[in-house]
Amino acid sequence: MASERQIFKLSGPRHLTKTDWSDPDHRRCVAASLVQGVCIQERDRQERRIGPDAQAEMWWSFFNFTLLHPLHDDVDGSIFGAVYRWTEKAAGGRSRPPGAPKTVVAFRGTVKTSVTLPRDLRLDLHFVTNRLHTTSRFHTAFDAVKTNVFHDGTDNVWIAGHSLGAAIAMLAGRKMAEEEGRFLQAHLFNPPFVSAPVERIKNEKLKRGLHLTSSLVKAGLAMTLQGKQTRVESQRTFSVLQWWVPCLYVNPRDDLCSGYVRYFGNRKAMRQMGAGGVAKLAAQHSIRGMVFSAFGKDSKAGHLIPSARLTVTQNPAPDFPRAHGIHQWWAPDIRIESTEYRLDTELNAG
Repeated sequence: MASERQIFKLSGPRHLTKTDWSDPDHRRCVAASLVQGVCIQERDRQERRIGPDAQAEMWWSFFNFTLLHPLHDDVDGSIFGAVYRWTEKAAGGRSRPPGAPKTVVAFRGTVKTSVTLPRDLRLDLHFVTNRLHTTSRFHTAFDAVKTNVFHDGTDNVWIAGHSLGAAIAMLAGRKMAEEEGRFLQAHLFNPPFVSAPVERIKNEKLKRGLHLTSSLVKAGLAMTLQGKQTRVESQRTFSVLQWWVPCLYVNPRDDLCSGYVRYFGNRKAMRQMGAGGVAKLAAQHSIRGMVFSAFGKDSKAGHLIPSARLTVTQNPAPDFPRAHGIHQWWAPDIRIESTEYRLDTELNAG
């Protein structure tokens, strides 16, 4: 039997009866719902809910989308993603308004059941070791994104994901930007950023000192462990990516994603101190990534990006599940603060 949080009529954003596609809050709610639709598809599959017992469809049909097809993991057979298409008027839907995507490719996060947890945890580990881009799940995801972008056009396709799914979507968006020069609209909820939970430290002076030390160490390691050609290539890639501005949705009480608050804030603070060059070099690298690469591992810190629209919720979260959950992102009473960080703007200012 489906829990209340899986049923759209009980926990979905029903207050969004008319979507304003120019409103970033509305776009956030729709994207989060489509990601939730992927998760509920997998729940329906595991619990063999079909027909009137299935709960997934309302998560996309409420917003006038049709499920083109789910994306299956080739190891455990689970549904980890979905391709949605706007339901056109001729097919019983509405004419697509300006700003609405024609296609959305969405990816779920980790599902904590005995069926999916082993595979999802292995992929989480691949993320921690900067090797998520080598997995078959990512290759399946990227093929779906690339196929639909080439079919429908860059401006007509969104990518979205939550947690592990956000990491996959970010890698796909990066690769499209780096290799194809296509910059997709991306909505990434609680995207993982593995780091020490420095934000929990109350002493602001100590916190700033740790941020500065971390940046200096990463910049120093990059100069020490990498040759000049490798650094130049890394800087070239980072410069290409500066034009891609994905939307990141972060809860500062979620230790799995709160590192993005420090990542962008620290870069800005160091530029104001006159250390913009060090900040830029440090922002391109993770310590574990450089160490793995030094030992010949194919390591790629896909979570490090030069530009983003960072949206941080101000609502209190009593525990980790709610701080990390996707339901918070369509709550009608959510209080958020959004800041756009663009590398090109920072360089011009610095």
